[in-house]
Amino acid sequence: MKLHFNYITICLLLVSGLVYGQQSREAIANSKYNSMSYTEAIALYTNLVKDGYGSTQLFENLGNSYYLQSNYALAKVSYDSLFKRTENVSKSTYYKYINVLRSERKNTQADKLYAKLLKNYPQEKREGVIKSHLFVSPEVRTVSSVTLKNSTINSPYSDYKVSYLGEDKIVYSSSKETKSFLSTKSIWNNEAYTNLYESRFDGDSLIGEVSKLKGRINRFYNESSAVFTKDGKTMYFTRNNHLANQVKTDSLENVLLKIYKAKYNGKRWVDIEELPFNSNQYNCAHPALSPDEDYLYFSSDMPGSKGESDLYKVAISDNTYGAPENLGDQINTLGRDTFPFITSENVLIFSSDFRKGQGGLDLYYTDLKSTNKRIYTFSAPINSSFDDFGLVYKVSESTGFMSSNRKEDNVGSDDIYALSGLSIPKLEDLTVMIKSKKGNDVIGNTSVSLSNENNNILGTISAINNQVSLLDTDPSKDYNLQVNNENYEPYAGSIKFEGTNTATIYLTEKAPPPAPVDLQALLKLENIYFAFDKHAIRKDAAIELAKILEILNKYPVINLEIIGHTDSFGPAVYNERLSAQRAASTKQWLVENGISSDRITTFGYGEKRPINDCATKKCTKEQHYKNRRTEFLIKQ
Repeated sequence: MKLHFNYITICLLLVSGLVYGQQSREAIANSKYNSMSYTEAIALYTNLVKDGYGSTQLFENLGNSYYLQSNYALAKVSYDSLFKRTENVSKSTYYKYINVLRSERKNTQADKLYAKLLKNYPQEKREGVIKSHLFVSPEVRTVSSVTLKNSTINSPYSDYKVSYLGEDKIVYSSSKETKSFLSTKSIWNNEAYTNLYESRFDGDSLIGEVSKLKGRINRFYNESSAVFTKDGKTMYFTRNNHLANQVKTDSLENVLLKIYKAKYNGKRWVDIEELPFNSNQYNCAHPALSPDEDYLYFSSDMPGSKGESDLYKVAISDNTYGAPENLGDQINTLGRDTFPFITSENVLIFSSDFRKGQGGLDLYYTDLKSTNKRIYTFSAPINSSFDDFGLVYKVSESTGFMSSNRKEDNVGSDDIYALSGLSIPKLEDLTVMIKSKKGNDVIGNTSVSLSNENNNILGTISAINNQVSLLDTDPSKDYNLQVNNENYEPYAGSIKFEGTNTATIYLTEKAPPPAPVDLQALLKLENIYFAFDKHAIRKDAAIELAKILEILNKYPVINLEIIGHTDSFGPAVYNERLSAQRAASTKQWLVENGISSDRITTFGYGEKRPINDCATKKCTKEQHYKNRRTEFLIKQ
């Protein structure tokens, strides 16, 4: 027994030591993950999994590491393992897993996962922005005529985010020096820190050699996402937050990004300065300029952001900057909204991973001039199930560049694609006038439902002053309208604007309901009479009811209105109730003989409609008897 006990003790100590060692290894991996060293973290986590160890935190961090490196297939494997163990994970991880499933075309599973999210985080139901962004598809702009081709400047590494420099140059970001002995590796993906390169182009074709930007650029860590003023003398770009050649981190050891400004002296870039709205506590990145250069747009996770990163703008005036303004819930989601670009027509193009798209980062656009900010997206070949981002576009030439990590013809981890044939229509506020066919204003409340050519409902609007405003609408498209007004026939049809901002539709007034037909007079029936203070059907009344029964069976489209009456004896309230009972008894006789109750309505008028003036003068019993009757009217 003593030997057995000692054996158990030794085994327990060994297991305990093994577990402790694995937990220590996981702690090291977690520190790499928290410092955004995703490549190192992945290696450490996967080794632990190979050794048979796997905590819920490990699989969550491993999945997030793959996700942030845009490796959605392996992210799914980790998330699958995580959710087999627990559903008690962060909201952020739920959203990432949902997006991964969508990227893998697992939309049904994504919907089920969202239901679990609401179960575990019931407060999310109150955030209407989630449902609208995550599960409502934006209107898709078909771009099948667009030609997309892999650029000749791509390397086996990351090449992304083109910007225009003047009329014939582009600048882009690249980590092509990964193999260089002197290159500094990014802890994010183990590639070299990106530098800014330039090349000449003609339309969608690159010409000339690629070279680094000259000056005090490309000196420290990552430099990327540049944008230039029209005169080519000022550049805004993204750089790692650094101080004295050391990467600066926040309190959680996350490497931060900041936006910088540089001036061109005719030969090189100089006078590099940090913009004042940057911080050592959050990221600012991917600047873009408005066409008038009065605003700088960018992506940030600063306080007040709705999601992992939001789009902001800041006013520029005489080398001073206003307070950053969040672009709001119509544009920003709870995910990553990033890589803004503003066309010459003030259309914002950006990427997001939280809208119902094709998976990963998808490209979207909206008209900044509009108050409605309806969101549009692109079909293939622009969007794919991978990350699609950084689109820039020359409206006048229908050409541009974008970045993607799609796998069909990919050279590196991110590639630059040249595109041609892209046309983004001007979105305008259009007006539909609503008139009657007689040319009069429509009377009453009018509801208008608008749908696109694919019959996707875009919204339901109440008409004001006989007109409806359609905000952010493409005048080159046909739209379907459904119009309802209780005083007019329903309208359904397409509407065309054909170069104008106003169109008119005409409603047909409803015909007045036909007057009821006196069935008794039409069929020459005798009245149905009742005994004094009674509502039972008499034998003589049944004979006449049988004639009505025959007509109702012969013509099933006929509906009947039965009206009961009384004499003037007794209180008026009592007589009204008695007349209703007489009408109900008459209906019941017909129902018991096979007529559907839905075809018959009843009313009781009491003593209000006598066929003589017995209410005001003395009458005989026979005259009073004539008022105790039931009438029949055909309803059409």
